[in-house]
Amino acid sequence: MIEDLQILAECDKPWAAKRAKLALNIKEQFDGGGLDEWEYQEMMTRIVEDNALDNEADDLDIKSTLVISINQVAGII
Repeated sequence: MIEDLQILAECDKPWAAKRAKLALNIKEQFDGGGLDEWEYQEMMTRIVEDNALDNEADDLDIKSTLVISINQVAGII
């Protein structure tokens, strides 16, 4: 799923690219020991539970991939 986030970080949908980059940065912090697991999962959850995401997302497939990838990388699902 990291690969999906890396692809989304370069996509032409700014709302998806921004969130994918943020998720990758948070994952890097977690892997480096800068966040505990609870903080990590909480921050990742906030990315996809953002009300603005519902308003900005104009492609359901990309939104779905983004949400699933973030949740899987964070170990939420």
